[in-house]
Amino acid sequence: MKNVLSLTLAALLAATLAQPTGVLDAAPLADHITAGTVTVTVTYQGKGTVDTSHKLWVWLFDTPNIGAGSMPIGQVAIEKNGTNAVFENIAGDKVYVAVAFDEQGAMTGDAPPPSGTPIGVLVGADGVPSSVTPGAKAPVVLTFDDSNRMP
Repeated sequence: MKNVLSLTLAALLAATLAQPTGVLDAAPLADHITAGTVTVTVTYQGKGTVDTSHKLWVWLFDTPNIGAGSMPIGQVAIEKNGTNAVFENIAGDKVYVAVAFDEQGAMTGDAPPPSGTPIGVLVGADGVPSSVTPGAKAPVVLTFDDSNRMP
């Protein structure tokens, strides 16, 4: 009886190990999420001019609760109005976009925008931050002006 049990166990193990790759895949779900690109077309319609000294700063966040203490998951500075900020390899199912115009020409990207800086957040018609899905084919369009400023 002991030999029959050993043979049965050995046969079961051999059959299990011979399964095609992926059948026994126990990798965490996060390993299967593919990263995507997020493209944001940013247009500033305020009184300043976007150039190499007065950039548009674009940030991605993993939460709609964006504020001075929020940590971005991506950051791009662009030097021409109406152009694209492209974020590569962004993981997750949704991200949120915020922008600022460097009116004083002093932003370096290592801190939140200074108080009084023109800012914008991608929002829906209801005024609530809208999410963006990484990997979407069409760019997201965000237009802002001087009416909303960093507190």
